[in-house]
Order: sequence, then C-alpha cells, then structure tokens
Amino acid sequence: MYDIIGDIHGHADALELLLRKLGYDNEKGYYSHPERKVIFVGDFIDRGPKIRKTLSIVKRMVDENSAKAIMGNHEYNALCYYTELPDGKFLRPRNNKNDNQMKETIEQFKDFEEERKYYFGWFRTLPLHLDLGNLRIVHACWDDDNINHIRNNKIEFTDEFLIELFNDKKSNLYKSIDETLKGKEYKIPGRNSFMDKDGFERSISRIRWWLDPAESKYEEYYFEEIEELEGMTVDLNIIKSEKFYSENEVPIFFGHYWFQGNPEIVRKNAVCVDYSVAKGGKLVAYIWNGEQELVNENFVWV
Repeated sequence: MYDIIGDIHGHADALELLLRKLGYDNEKGYYSHPERKVIFVGDFIDRGPKIRKTLSIVKRMVDENSAKAIMGNHEYNALCYYTELPDGKFLRPRNNKNDNQMKETIEQFKDFEEERKYYFGWFRTLPLHLDLGNLRIVHACWDDDNINHIRNNKIEFTDEFLIELFNDKKSNLYKSIDETLKGKEYKIPGRNSFMDKDGFERSISRIRWWLDPAESKYEEYYFEEIEELEGMTVDLNIIKSEKFYSENEVPIFFGHYWFQGNPEIVRKNAVCVDYSVAKGGKLVAYIWNGEQELVNENFVWV
C-alpha cells in the first residue's frame, strides 16, 4: 500500500519527520518501510531551505523502489527556465516573477552546477501522472481527455521537445500538459479580478475540477473568493468544459493548491495533499490502504 505525500518545496527536515512518523527508517542509507511505499506528487524544489537534500532523499527512494514520484509544475517550470533559445533568451523568461519563483533553487545550486544538471536530468524522466488501476495520482488536474492525449504522444522533456511544444501553445498537447501540471483556469465574469499569492492581479481563477459546474456556485467552483459573485450559480456559457471528475471514479490524489488548516478529504474519492508547508503550513501524507472511499482519519502531518 501507499503513503501519498504532498508538495515538499525544499523542506527536507519536515520530510524526514513525516517519513519517520509514517514508520520509514534510514537504516539502509535511504528511507524505506517493510510493507509500504511513498508516492510523491511533485513540487520538490523552490521556496524552501533544503532543496538539494530534499532531492537527494526523494530520488534515492525512487531509485531504490521505496517510492514513486511524478512531475510537478515547479519541476516543469524549472526545465523551461533553463532551456536556452537560439537567440540566447530562455523558454521561461528571466523576469522578476519567474526569477523570484526560482530564487531558492538558483541560490542553493549556485556552487553545484553539475548536481543541478543531474537532478534536472531526472526531472525530464518523471511521469505526468500515475494510474495504478484502483488509484490515480496527478499533480494538479485529472482530465480524461488530457491524460489520454498525453498517453498517445511520445513525450521526452528534452530542450528540443520543450521548444517545439511552446512554439504552438494552442496545440492539444501543450494544453494537456499545462492543465495536468497547473490545473484548469477559467475567466472570472465581468471585470472582476484578484491579487494572487505573489502580488499579481489576475482575471482568471483556478477551478475545482472535481465539482460539477452545473450544480455549483462560484464560491464553490472557483478557488478565489470573488465577493461580487457570491451566491451566483456558475454560468456554463463562460466555462471551457462541463466535464468533471465524478464520484464514480477511482480515488484521485493531487497537490498544487496550497490548502490551509487541518487536512480533510475534498470528496469521498478525492484528496489534496498540499497544505502549504512552504507558507508555514503542514507537510501532509495520506495513508492509503486500498479503500475506495477515503476518510479523514488516514491523514498524517507534521
């Protein structure tokens, strides 16, 4: 069975505390459990104080078959940030917003360039999702059309592939990868907007893709609370798709969304394990024993 661990963002000390709390030890030179394995949902880098140690712990566990891991949007962004274009610029522009997001990773690898390349080489091999039959793992959003499109394309995160991908941002493959790693975003009706966690004004909002928009109000469906929309039913004419992850599907675990407070399931078959450790929150795991109806009692955190 599996212990699903949320976004770590360089908080290696919290990771080690959580692993030990889950019953893993480091006696073999890597963390392992006699009966269980970890699944990491991505976002190992950026923001936190011990990114290199985090990567050492996670990759060694994966290499030793003590864990599985998928790509997060921060690993994807980092690959794009270091992908150089023919004109000397970079695929992910070097600007204040992107520099600030990458700040800790850049600083902590400043004197360890070969080590950075080693771990970034590993990022290129990470899957975008896991479908284990009776369990699914994704970093930000499971959409069947996107997942099938990813499955049906040969994806190798080389510089050449990334440049070609970004040259056609209207392609189905670009959309599928982007939404799988970053979630779905829909326009906020009218002229309403909000300030995101990094201080940028945004007129689009992430949506809770596991909810049926036809039965939701904006404050339920949109992650951002827009006072002007409170109490209003979602207008299906302005959303891109009415599809959602239904309660009849197998359990899905994801990270990415900076949840707050004490961990709890979002629905009987859906769990977010990102509880904002990089913002003073918790590093969270869910102990999954094969159950198809998830329960709050199976959360563990530090």
